[in-house]
Amino acid sequence: MSLEADLFSALKSLVGNRMSPDTFPQPPAVPVWPAIRYTFVSNVPFVDLLGDGDDETSEPHVQLDVVATSFSAVRSLRLQVMAAMRTFAPPAILQNTTSEYDSETKTYREIMEYSFFGSSDSGNSPP
Repeated sequence: MSLEADLFSALKSLVGNRMSPDTFPQPPAVPVWPAIRYTFVSNVPFVDLLGDGDDETSEPHVQLDVVATSFSAVRSLRLQVMAAMRTFAPPAILQNTTSEYDSETKTYREIMEYSFFGSSDSGNSPP
């Protein structure tokens, strides 16, 4: 599977399949919360004397925006996302988190930045 499919598979049940790449539903659609947005921020190739190993050995960086309508709900969902992300092999490494309140949508947001370190070991692929 692709990393995008693996992310969706690992996290969709936490938010009733409300996962979106790059953006949440925009008007006239009305977003339903909680939801998760994922964005591929960068993908750093691993280069050695034999070249690079394409996506299998690259280091993708993904931002997850976890959104809910209350502070307690978003904090609980954040912990669930962190637990799900620990199931990846090779592991997803949490690099940074930021919390914010969006007064326009009246939602709480946890912004989580993850790095995935590829492996040339074919037995170590994400779930």
